[in-house]
Amino acid sequence: MDQAARLDSLHRTHDAKPPKQELRVTLLGGPGRANAIKHAATLRQHSTLAAEARFAAARRRGVLTAAACRSDAWLTRLAATLAHHRRAAVALLDQRNAYSQ
Repeated sequence: MDQAARLDSLHRTHDAKPPKQELRVTLLGGPGRANAIKHAATLRQHSTLAAEARFAAARRRGVLTAAACRSDAWLTRLAATLAHHRRAAVALLDQRNAYSQ
């Protein structure tokens, strides 16, 4: 069944607008492909945000003295943000590797 036929079938089974989740799955070619695209987008987002936090932390450390780094709230938040996004990206990579085996 091609995409147009699946989309037509989806619209025939609903009186109003079809649910967003079902429409997304239909347009992307099935639940497996939809989940793979969502997973890849989430991984890319966490990787990008981790890189931005790493760059911002490096710039912030560059303008502070060593003593000021310990008590700088902004640098602490950047470090926490970096840790969060790295942890999330690694978890997504581990999950993807577990499914591929």
